[in-house]
Amino acid sequence: MLRRAAVLSAAGAASLKGIKQVAAVTAKIKTPPMMPDDMAAVDAALGKKGRYVEAEAVYTTPLPRNDLRVTIKGEAVPIPLGFGGWVSFKKTMDGKSAVVMSDTVLLEDEVNPLISAAHANSLEISAIHNHFFYENPRIFYMHLHGMGDTADLARRYAAAIKATKLFPANQPPAGAVQARTG
Repeated sequence: MLRRAAVLSAAGAASLKGIKQVAAVTAKIKTPPMMPDDMAAVDAALGKKGRYVEAEAVYTTPLPRNDLRVTIKGEAVPIPLGFGGWVSFKKTMDGKSAVVMSDTVLLEDEVNPLISAAHANSLEISAIHNHFFYENPRIFYMHLHGMGDTADLARRYAAAIKATKLFPANQPPAGAVQARTG
């Protein structure tokens, strides 16, 4: 029994060493940066300027739900504390295409229409879940994902959310009075 444990331990250590070597090599590989024309295409599609984080080579546009007033057990919760969505774009390692990922904040009755719109625009849904208990109105989070040309991805993503409150042009300014509570 002890011999078997020693063999398994040695195998585990060798495996861990291999993982560390792979991690060291891949840590040196950098994702190609987003180009200005890629970021401009995202801005044009969404009608809102995003922010580029050079160290991560990621371009992100915040999509807060300023139209909502959320409470948890009767206490008001500010939108920045969990009800602000986003969409991010990043080049693939070969630089030939891009990936889009988003975390969208939805009311219960907004989930199915966005599923249909995402599928109609060839975007994948990788998760639908919640973050909180006892919130009112009930909030769901949908992760959308896609790959392809940055400008095309931005257009497809914008088309998918265009009829929703996620689309920047459909959002009231932060702190606006016209709050939707469900």
